[in-house]
Amino acid sequence: MSFFESITPLASLIIAAATVIFTTLMLHRQSRQMEHERNALAILEAIDRLTSSEIVRIFVQLKGVAERYPDDEALRTLYPGSQDELALYMVGQYVETIACLSRRGIIDASLIVDAIGLMLRTRWSIIKRFVYHLRRYYGNEYMLENFEWLARYSAWWKDIPRPPSVNYSSTQFLPTIDEAFSAS
Repeated sequence: MSFFESITPLASLIIAAATVIFTTLMLHRQSRQMEHERNALAILEAIDRLTSSEIVRIFVQLKGVAERYPDDEALRTLYPGSQDELALYMVGQYVETIACLSRRGIIDASLIVDAIGLMLRTRWSIIKRFVYHLRRYYGNEYMLENFEWLARYSAWWKDIPRPPSVNYSSTQFLPTIDEAFSAS
């Protein structure tokens, strides 16, 4: 048996093993990339839902909701079947669901609050007093808890220093756009 004939099976085995390792690494990389793309699409869809014209109208309608139901009697008699009850169902369907996914780490909460944190905090402030009243009235401390968590997370996140990156650098756009236009 010649040297070539004895080394060929070993070389074939090494090439096959290298091919399997290379393919595995490439598939792992592709899988990670697809996961990032899915997450990006999920976040864009979440932001679209949270900023949709329907949700904007609902929160406009809910302004002053706590004053419309100032006590338990008003809540018991006027709230069931009201437009406010339907609006809060929509808040639960859209906002609470996305907040739950964010809280559980399915959607990156920091990206959501970076993009629309002010909107979340503002909308939570519109219904916060009423939600606390509902929780007490129904004896359910968990009503819209994920929405509250996301709004609180947003308030906490806005004060966190941004990661070291050229895209968060205060010197990224020197001279500033205003300075560049005034110089010309």
